[in-house]
Amino acid sequence: MAKAETIVSFEKVSFEYGHNKPILDEPTNHINFRDIPLVAEALNKYQGAMILVSRLPKFVTKIRIDEILDLDK
Repeated sequence: MAKAETIVSFEKVSFEYGHNKPILDEPTNHINFRDIPLVAEALNKYQGAMILVSRLPKFVTKIRIDEILDLDK
């Protein structure tokens, strides 16, 4: 199983088993850049609240987000 598939599978298991607020710290670390859309797609399917930490603006813009806390500002 590729790393991106592992991450997407992990997200699927976490979301399906009712974890209320998953905390995702740099979910795109250690995967190929071409696989980032797969991770974004999996996160966009989630209907609840989550906490996401990322340094990749391109990744963050692909995710449906209601509120952003930008620590650089």
